[in-house]
Amino acid sequence: MTQDEPRGVVVGVDGSDPARRALDWAMTEAQLRGLPLYVVGAAPPAGAYAAMAPGSVYVEDMNAALEAVRGETEAMVGDVNRGRDQPFEGELHVKIYSGTATEVLLGLSERHVLVVVGSRGTGGFSRLLLGSVSTAIVHHSACPVLVVRE
Repeated sequence: MTQDEPRGVVVGVDGSDPARRALDWAMTEAQLRGLPLYVVGAAPPAGAYAAMAPGSVYVEDMNAALEAVRGETEAMVGDVNRGRDQPFEGELHVKIYSGTATEVLLGLSERHVLVVVGSRGTGGFSRLLLGSVSTAIVHHSACPVLVVRE
């Protein structure tokens, strides 16, 4: 993120159903607040592969991974927006970063007013628990965090 980008609402997405719910909620929050929405995806670097691969091969693979995440994220934004009663009409930016979801979202929390994430859970007692990314964001974010549950 550059320093001249306006502060806004950040939502972390990974293509999952909890991420879709978080995106829908973030669209509502951004629109109500009159803020830009930053839909963020992350592609973790392949650490061991990076150490063994020649530089240009790794860069090409990483660029391909980032573009794949961008395409999936943009498709998800369109799907979620089409499914809303009132489509999101505010300023929206899809941002894809190399790194883990936790480190990317925590870094962005230093420049924005709200981070929105989905929770994870498969049933029973686990429904009471947050996923590892949402737990880390809740505990370490520099701005308020909204965790969207089922």
